[in-house]
Amino acid sequence: MKLISLNTWGCRVTEPLFDFIKSNSATVDIFCFQEILKGGKGKTHREEVKSGFEDICQLLPNHTGYFSEYGEGGYYSESSKNLDFKYGIATFVKSDLKQAVGQCILLYDSTRKWSDYSGRFAAGAALAVSVEDLAVVNVHGMWQGGIKMDTEAKIEQSKKIIDLAEKTDGRKIICGDFNMLPDTKSIKMLADKHTDLIREYGIKETRSSLYTKDMRYADYAFVGKDISVKDFFVRNVTISDHLPMILGFK
Repeated sequence: MKLISLNTWGCRVTEPLFDFIKSNSATVDIFCFQEILKGGKGKTHREEVKSGFEDICQLLPNHTGYFSEYGEGGYYSESSKNLDFKYGIATFVKSDLKQAVGQCILLYDSTRKWSDYSGRFAAGAALAVSVEDLAVVNVHGMWQGGIKMDTEAKIEQSKKIIDLAEKTDGRKIICGDFNMLPDTKSIKMLADKHTDLIREYGIKETRSSLYTKDMRYADYAFVGKDISVKDFFVRNVTISDHLPMILGFK
């Protein structure tokens, strides 16, 4: 089987991104996307496509799409809460595979008091989908003032992701944009229970040339020890400010 995970950056690099998705539609069984907009028309002031989910559905007619919203307060591209679109993550699965949508959870709690952080939270959602004998967890880790190191909220996030994966029956694949750097306790918590493919395959960066900051890691793929990985790589294509992770496995 084959899986692609990508933070789409709201489909801002529209035509190259859509061409990439369409060109992989026949061979990819599962797509896990982050930063997907749904239900609107036109673009945001940051050039995000408000109908990204619907447009990708058109590109993937042989896949079934599942969407999970970031939730109230989880928007960070618009200042208003009264949006004409929903913002979240989406998983697309080939329709001829046995599948069922599982639990969707938020990874942040803007109402909770944290001793090491009192700023703004955004994004932060995980969506579990059962595919054949797999538990596929699509993750967009919370944005926490640009912090990529451990915080109390980030540790809690990893606990929530692990709990969601363990509650979903099947061999585990956990992937997405975690908004974390590699040498953190938050990532190690996941790597202690699963194989960290970014580290295993010596991936040097997951950010494209459109991302100009020094921190070159954000995206990760973790698989259970019972997943046989055929290949794993990050493709250097300019379709987002992130790079797509491509996993072949059985």
